Amino acid sequence: MQSGDHQTSESDVAVLSYDQAVISPPDDSGISLIETTLHERFTGGLDGDGTARHLRVIHRDGTGTFTCVERFAGSLHGRSGSFALTAEGFIDAASIVRGRWEVVPGSGTGDLRGLRGFAAFSAARAPRTSTGWAARDTLTYWFE
Repeated sequence: MQSGDHQTSESDVAVLSYDQAVISPPDDSGISLIETTLHERFTGGLDGDGTARHLRVIHRDGTGTFTCVERFAGSLHGRSGSFALTAEGFIDAASIVRGRWEVVPGSGTGDLRGLRGFAAFSAARAPRTSTGWAARDTLTYWFE
């Protein structure tokens, strides 16, 4: 692949563990501030593991928004290395999580050095997983 050529990759993401801590319980507004740490397994175009930390603003009805940082280690279509990403998104009334993430420029290591890109993702309850959650993402990427 030449520098600047855009590729697309799809991956399934299983949430292996999910730890939650309350930063601030609900006040009169009904809004809670929550921190979650997720350990994830990616399969597909991305194949490897990620560790993510989310800061969440959760309304009384369960909807909310979040920001996230994550480090992925593994491979992207056979190219091994790691990279960091930042994400943001929301949780809708049906408890579906939707968002977008972006590769942090300069964070790629190994064969992923120079990686750039962004992805859209959605996550939903998945009863057959250990944590009850799974996601799917579509990454558009290129190398500088």
